[in-house]
Formats: sequence, structure tokens, C-alpha cells
Amino acid sequence: MNTVLNKVICFALGCAGISLAQQSPCNEETMDAFAYEDCLAEHNLTVPGAEAKPASDGPRLTVLGAKQPPYSPFNKDAYLTSSFGENRGTRYHAGFDFSTQMEEGWVVYAPENGTVTELSVSPFMYGKLMLFKGESGKTWAFAHQSSFGKLDEMVMAKQYATKKNDVKLKPNVRYKKGDTLTFAGSSGIGNPHLHLEVRLDNDRIINPVLAGTVISDTIAPQIFGAAVWQGNEFATTSAEAFSKGCAVNPVKNEFPLHMAIKIADYSREPKDNPMSIRRIEVWRYDEKVYSKTYDTLSYKKMINIRDELLWAEEADTAGDWHYIGARIAPLSSYRLEVEDFAGHVTTRKFTLHPKCKGNSQLATTQFQTSPLYTFLAKPMIDLFRCESGYTFKAMGSKDATLSEDLCKVFKHKPTLLAKIVETYPDLKAIQYSADAKSTGNGREVDETIAVFPFGKHQTSINWNTKIGDIAVGQKISGIPVGHDSTIRVLAVTRTRTDSVDYLEFHPKGLQFRGKWDVCIENPDNPAPLYWLGETSRNWFIFSKQSSGKKRCASTNELRDIASIQNDEPPTLGFPYWADAMAFGLNQPVLRIPLIYKYDGIPDGNAINVKSGKNWIAAEYDSEPREIVILAEKLPDAGEKINIQIQDEAKHKVSYDITIPEM
Repeated sequence: MNTVLNKVICFALGCAGISLAQQSPCNEETMDAFAYEDCLAEHNLTVPGAEAKPASDGPRLTVLGAKQPPYSPFNKDAYLTSSFGENRGTRYHAGFDFSTQMEEGWVVYAPENGTVTELSVSPFMYGKLMLFKGESGKTWAFAHQSSFGKLDEMVMAKQYATKKNDVKLKPNVRYKKGDTLTFAGSSGIGNPHLHLEVRLDNDRIINPVLAGTVISDTIAPQIFGAAVWQGNEFATTSAEAFSKGCAVNPVKNEFPLHMAIKIADYSREPKDNPMSIRRIEVWRYDEKVYSKTYDTLSYKKMINIRDELLWAEEADTAGDWHYIGARIAPLSSYRLEVEDFAGHVTTRKFTLHPKCKGNSQLATTQFQTSPLYTFLAKPMIDLFRCESGYTFKAMGSKDATLSEDLCKVFKHKPTLLAKIVETYPDLKAIQYSADAKSTGNGREVDETIAVFPFGKHQTSINWNTKIGDIAVGQKISGIPVGHDSTIRVLAVTRTRTDSVDYLEFHPKGLQFRGKWDVCIENPDNPAPLYWLGETSRNWFIFSKQSSGKKRCASTNELRDIASIQNDEPPTLGFPYWADAMAFGLNQPVLRIPLIYKYDGIPDGNAINVKSGKNWIAAEYDSEPREIVILAEKLPDAGEKINIQIQDEAKHKVSYDITIPEM
């Protein structure tokens, strides 16, 4: 093998025990970082920002150094729609998602000789999940399946024996490498696809490429922007300006600076599914100052995601903000290197400047009504609204006025709330107001932002405040220690909407190793507490909460909260016949839409179907919210079945359904 080709393969696959300096004319150990990069380009090895051919053929190396033969779950090309380590809010994505082109029933083949150790059925999360223990010792998890093939008989037997739709069993059935193992689908959450995980034990998960999994990915990672901050000064740089080697520095020659880079990877055109990346490194001249590789994850340490992928109000736009855990110096030259799971590498050289030519304002928020929001895990105030007529008044202890109009004190741009606290250390609240013309939505606004500064090393908080006539109490434990010198601030405000008035808590993405106990006393609305999904924008009831005028609930992360009185139980739509996978074949099924506004079902066992006294197994398809029943288990057309449902708010309802003609 020639040295150039050897370099390409080793760079893409992470060859163990091979000195790259010995295998290439480009010597990383002796060359300056930029000279090394130019050498790679000269020899057609890694061209900055260019697409590289995925090195997906041939054996792969595990983290233990053992060679693994290539494995394609479908024995054909399948593009990724989600990658390992991707941001899923409160956790990393623990595997790969493979597209099945919106089709159910793609055959999934066994990756090695082994045993099916567990099957489980649920309408949420993994859906129908198979755990397969290979002779290598690894456990392969196949989620969102439509059918377990011949093992469906064992699942159905367990369902009818226990009269439960959601079941778990241990088949201990052997399969050989290449056998038909299971069938991909859309059970649980999402469109038809295969979710594949590779587990070393009950806690450790590895990048499936390290176990030999072949992926189709034709596009190199993309960089969408950069952010730099020091203390309470903050600046962003657009992708265009950053690509020209410039990053905006908000302060003059101060050290250290902190940085985050917004990155996404795509597997193909059209770019519908932004994914995460495998590796990110930053070099200062020839010194590597930061390196993070997502080849292993721990279920127990999923909370670390909030320290590495910083939460932003535009969380469901393309890309994640990766925090660069290094002390960035202002008068240095840097090289950023980003690699995806197929081995494509994108690089950027950059230096820091007070301004960057061609820089444009990055969007830092989405779906936001109030001027308070979160960007990069820090609460922000959108003082650009001063331009449209908003006023902001700073209040201190005992309602003392600290500033009649913050628009006259600060620049009219998105500003760290910590910056205002730095200027007014006694700040307790900000009152903001605007007339209907200024808000642009036809309604005037007059609200309060309650503010609570706390120390970098403070790990617990007990804060009571009021928003109008609503009393808000928060007890927090297990707060992570701050990783920079920004003043840390909690804030809460009320947002009035046409459908639901709710309380916003910031900074979003503040996840606790303890818990967040929040109590709301609203004299005008003592209804149950619901929390808002950050990207779905749907409301979900707290399953455990106190009752009465003072409502209290617990979780481990700040959430937006509303008091919602919902007395409407789910209803059923018109039943219709369709096909679905069972026993590895397409089978006729009756599908019955489940209709609700706020309260869905907590699990599949909340649905009970009977024909007379006979219990019938039913699957709940959470997307598109339909009850699915095998035709062979139903009575004849014209006869009735009874469906009993208990939703998340404990509403119980019963419906009789007439079986339609097929």
C-alpha cells in the first residue's frame, strides 16, 4: 500500500499503533500546523472544507483494537438521518438512524452470530426494540421495528397471557450472521427508519462505525457560525465571515476568551436532517488546545451534554453549538478541524478581530414572544426591541428604580442579562412594556422579568418571587459549576398568547444533577401544571404534582410551565382498514385515530380493547396517533368492540366501535 493511501485510510478510521509520521510525506510531529495542512492539500490527502470519499470499505477497528468485518444492516446502501452523539435535548443520541426511504418492513440482517436476549414493545421512545447479544460480547440494539418476524408469536403470547399491550420478554433465540433478524419500521417516535446502537455493557455505548457498521454519507461537515465571549461581553460571527478566517472578539486583547462553534453534518442532498459530528479539534499554531471525539458515550453521564452542546433558543435549527473547552488567546492564529463519521474533514483557519468583513447578525432565537430568551445556555434580553418602541425599566430591592429606561444605557442589540446585572448588581426585576403597534401582534404588553443572580460555584438555590399576582417558588439542587466568568443568572417572566399564558424560565438547558422543585400559586388559574416541549411546542402534563391552589412539581431541568384546565378526554376518529407488518409479513389491520388536544396516553397499557369478554391486543402508533389492531383478532364486520382509554391527566373514557367492511 502506498504511503498516501495508507494516510487516507488511517486518518479516516483512526488506525491504532501506526505512526502517521512514518506513513506520509506530511509529518504532523515536526511541521507547523499550517504547513502540515498545506502539505496534506498538496498531496490530495485532506483539503480544508472539501468532501472526502467515505472510507467505509474493509475492516473497521473497535475501541479495543480488534478488526471488525463491514456490516450493513440492510445489505445495501442506507443514508444516515441522525448520527451518534447528536443533541437530543437532555441526552445524546446513542446510535445511528438509517433512512428506509419512508418505507416499513426493510429486512434487518444479523451483524454476527448471537442471541436475541430481549424484546420490548412501547408506543414511545424505542418503540419495538430488539437486543441482540453477539459472540463478540457486544449488544446490538435495533429500535422502532415494525415486526420481530417469527418472534412476534412470542410477543403476542406474552401480551395475551398478561393482558398488556406493552410487554418485555427474553426469547434467548439464536441467529447466525446474515440471518433475517427483524424488520425496520416506525414504532415509537419518528418516521420509518432504523435506530441502531452498539452497547459494550449496560452503561457504555460506542460509535457503530467502530463495530464495522457501514454508513452512506457524501457531505463534509458544515460550519454555521462562531460565538466568542469574555466575562459579560459577547459577539457572534456568521458562517461567511468565519470562512474567511475571522472571528469577532468582543473585548480588546483580554485573556482568556471562551468560544463555541455551530456545526452540522448532512449525509446527502436535500439537506433535510442536520446531524452531529464525530470529532472536533482546535489547534493554536502547532499546539492542540482542544479535542473532543464522540466514539463512546455513557448512559449515566448523558447530563454532560449540557456542558458540551450549549442550548440555544433556536435549538431546532440546523446545527449544534459546540463549546470549545480551551482558553482562547486573542493574538493567536487557530485552526479548527471537524470530522464526521464517514471520515470527511472540514477545516477553518481563523484569528480574532474587533470586526469581521462581511459579518452578518446570527439568528439567536426562534418562536420567541417575550424579549427574554436563552442563547448558548445564557439568558439574554433582546434590547433591539428598543428600536420598535419597547421600554425596559430596571428595579432593585424594595421596588427601587435603578434605571428608568435601559434603552438609554445599553446598545440596542441582544444583550446578556449578566451584563445588566454587572451594571446594576442590586437588580431584582426588569419591567418591560410596549403598545400594540410596537409589539406587532395587535396587543400591548406590560410584564416583569424576575432576576436572580447566583455564584459560579453555587450548587443550590431557594428563590421565591412574584410575576404580577403569580407566586413562583424554586428550590434547585445539584447545579453544575460554571465553566466561565460570566455572571450566572436565573430569570422568569410571563408570556401571554392567544391560546395559553405561560411562565418562561431561563436559562433553558440548565439541567441539574439534583432536581428542580417549582411551585406556582396562581389565584386566577389554579389548574394543573403542564410543561412545554422545547422543539415539539406541545404541552405535556406533569404526571406527579400537588393539587389545590399551590401547584408543585419536580424535574431535573428548567421548563416553561402553564396552568391548563383540560377536561376533554381523548376521542376516536373513523376506523379504516390498512396494512401493517406482523410476523414479517404485511397483514390487514384496523386503524382508529386517537384525537386529543393536550393529554395523550402514558403508555400502550392505557388502551384496552375487548370483544365481549375477550381481551384483544392493540398497538398505539404515536405518530400519527392511531390504535392499530390485527384483523385476525377482530370479530366480523358489523359487530362491536369496546375501547377503554385512560390519558395522562387520568381521564377515563370508553367507546364502542363497529367493525367496518374490509
